Parts: sequence; structure tokens; C-alpha cells
Amino acid sequence: MWGLVAGTVSYPLFAWYSRRYFDEQGLEHGFTRMMLVFLVATLLSSALGYGVSWVTSTPRSRSSQAQLQKAGTTVLDDELKCVRNPSGAACQSSEQQAEATERELLSGFRGGRQN
Repeated sequence: MWGLVAGTVSYPLFAWYSRRYFDEQGLEHGFTRMMLVFLVATLLSSALGYGVSWVTSTPRSRSSQAQLQKAGTTVLDDELKCVRNPSGAACQSSEQQAEATERELLSGFRGGRQN
């Protein structure tokens, strides 16, 4: 929560300092400069928010966040493998599970509407 507050509050400050810095460097006003200011302010405020969030979180929650991130990365890696080789056994099994889940959800939905 504090990370979100810190990132939100710091964004205008980072944008102001970025504009001031680009003025000192002589960068002309325009779309490119506006995008640079936006990107710099976004990156810096996000980094600050992440840092504050990391400092204020408990070690237990950091551990669970790391496990969740690892599980998410594994799922994305499996999906990427299926995109590269859709005829693989793991992809076929995943596709069959998805179809079975879809049938189950749809049959429950239809069954609920008929009642």
C-alpha cells in the first residue's frame, strides 16, 4: 500500500525534474521529449514504489510473493513452449483440460438457466 502511495506522489516530482533536466540539456519541446519525460517519471516512480513496498513488507509476504512470481513464470514458460510447438504432448494435455473445463462450465451454466 505504501509503495503505491510513494509511487503516485513521486510521479509529478520526477516529471518536473525530468523536464527541468531536459531544458538544461537543450532538448527541444515536442513529442519525443514528452515521451522521454513520461518514461523517465514512470520508471523512477515505479522503482521507488517497488522499493518502498519491498521495505515495508514482511519477510513472509516477500517469500509468498516470490513463490507466486515463480509459479506465474512457469505457467508463462509452458505457454510459450506450446506456442512454439503446439503438437507437443504437454500442449495436447493442456488443450484437453481446457476443453473439459469449458464443457463443465457451459453445462453448469446451461443447467442453471433451465432450472
